[in-house]
Amino acid sequence: MPDSQMMLLPKENYYEWVAAARDYVLKFGCNLTPDPQNATMANVVTIANAPNAYGRDIAQWFKNNFPNARLDVIDVSTPSDLQTALASRISNNDPYGQQQAVFKLRWPTDYPKITQAFGENPDIYRRFGLPGHEGLDIRAPMGANVYACADGTVFQVNDGNGNHPYGIHVRIQHRDGYQTIYAHLQQALATVNQQVKAGDKIGLADSTGNSTGSHLHLTLKKQGATAAGLTNYPHDILDPSPFMLDAVAVMPPPPAFNWSYNKCLVGVNGRADGPLSDADLNAISTARLEAVKLLSTARPEDVDKLRAIRGDMFIMVRLFADFRNRTVRSDEFASWLEGDMANFYNRGVRYFELHNEPNLQIEGWKYSWQDGREFGNWLLDVKNRLKAKFPEAKFGYPGLSPGGNISGQRMDSWAFLSQGDEAVRACDWLACHCYWIDDGDQVAATGGLVYEEYRRRYPDKLLFITEFSNPTDNANWRTKGLQYINYYNRLRNVTGMGAALSFVVSASSGFPNESWRLEDGSLTDIPRVVGARAF
Repeated sequence: MPDSQMMLLPKENYYEWVAAARDYVLKFGCNLTPDPQNATMANVVTIANAPNAYGRDIAQWFKNNFPNARLDVIDVSTPSDLQTALASRISNNDPYGQQQAVFKLRWPTDYPKITQAFGENPDIYRRFGLPGHEGLDIRAPMGANVYACADGTVFQVNDGNGNHPYGIHVRIQHRDGYQTIYAHLQQALATVNQQVKAGDKIGLADSTGNSTGSHLHLTLKKQGATAAGLTNYPHDILDPSPFMLDAVAVMPPPPAFNWSYNKCLVGVNGRADGPLSDADLNAISTARLEAVKLLSTARPEDVDKLRAIRGDMFIMVRLFADFRNRTVRSDEFASWLEGDMANFYNRGVRYFELHNEPNLQIEGWKYSWQDGREFGNWLLDVKNRLKAKFPEAKFGYPGLSPGGNISGQRMDSWAFLSQGDEAVRACDWLACHCYWIDDGDQVAATGGLVYEEYRRRYPDKLLFITEFSNPTDNANWRTKGLQYINYYNRLRNVTGMGAALSFVVSASSGFPNESWRLEDGSLTDIPRVVGARAF
């Protein structure tokens, strides 16, 4: 992808600065502007950085407000200084002054996409003593080639022993004290003391170590950087982004989640095994809910009743069938659910979750599909069949049962999700299930914060927590209600989070510690506590 370049010039004596840049503009086709906001229209911003020219630290302003812009800063005092600096670039045919750069990095995979940028998700990495993500996560499917970013000498190859969080990884020493680390590999193809050139294949990608999906993690270090104040990270860690020769082409734009509510809605799952009753509607009204998820076995009239409680009630429907101990083909599922879906679609419902917890045996694993890849193919066929009949529908990849392998019952959720990556990306949104057993587990990465890993892996997907609860009997109803308020509040302003839907408003059996109302119609404390929240 070719660069688009804008040069930012001081407003004072602007046309003197323009005259100084004339030959450079004729040579390289750069555009000029005195307005920093206009400069952001290009993906490379060259700044004539004269003292006090912009009334602020202009480079820092760009980093704070437009972190994906590639900055090319030229420190000058006068138009004459600028003309001299640009003349050197013209003579070297070097538009960005890269020949003067100390160090540059080649792109290390065949996949031009960053899945997690440097510094992202500070809440996740704070627990490891880091201000944020300490490198770049780069798309790399299992077995994909990994290349050296620059010339250097391999000084360490870790074979995965010792439970290192980077798993199998390669470390290369470069000139001027720089080091690169290539983490979570399937196999290292380099050896200690090997001399490598930029672009040499040094490994194959995977998800070893502290990783939940195949990708390449790239870390950059420079000896003495932390002590010299060049970084606020420990261990001499630097942001690789400014060093990447291909950074402009690969940095994704900020995601546009197209969520009209602009906040995470407070919600609940409808009755677990049938249509809503008056007692369910009373619980929903008492809790002042903003969102409800229904099963496709509910009555279409329930939509009208919910909107009578709240005119802008968000309603989602899970397309659901019994998968126990039988094979269900994708065409069968689409045919079975088409009529139910039409009833809700015709009442204005547009968000549909395709099935539920498909990594469980009782929900089709080992019968209708053998793994996440087969389920992904099944789901895409269902989606395509239903999309042809309901073109405005927004289909979601379903929530998985969170946790590791349980023999004969559940496939590891992260492995299943990784295998279904193509289907996840093809869906309009992504569902997640989060459960906890106490206050501490609510803020644990394996409990209430499971959604954070979903967001890390799919930063541009609209995310719904389609089930959450404390399913244990070790807390009373009021304590659970207070936990739920805390959870709703935590999620309220999380970017790209659509709604959090607690499980469950009621059930005839099977969920005695989660129901918001009892079978005699009386409410537990949960809806009353949630209804008394301050937001």
